[in-house]
Amino acid sequence: MSIRKTIVALALVAAAVPAAFANSHTGWAGNERGVSLIEANTSTSTKTRAEVVQELQAFRNNPVTSDGSKLVDNERRVSLPRHSYAFQGGALVHTDTIAHNTAKPSVVLTDAEKRRNRELYRR
Repeated sequence: MSIRKTIVALALVAAAVPAAFANSHTGWAGNERGVSLIEANTSTSTKTRAEVVQELQAFRNNPVTSDGSKLVDNERRVSLPRHSYAFQGGALVHTDTIAHNTAKPSVVLTDAEKRRNRELYRR
């Protein structure tokens, strides 16, 4: 094969390669090309723009996440809530604002959990 035919063949292959990926499941995420797993959710929101802006402004005024940690502008980027105690009336009481009535995990396994545990960790 001559050099001219080789160059033409390579040019055709090079032109066909992008077409082979035209229907691939990739999309843009920010300014980067990526797989469909990182595409934005395109479902319509039930909130109005004013509600979203109001929620954003409320978060900016008090940047507390759902787990109670506060986002701050430092190297850690988060300030975890701390417990504080004080003696009042001769008793040690909580003086922080953390919820102390959260549900405790049960240490008693159900029959299904015991059976699954035996299946997974049987020797």
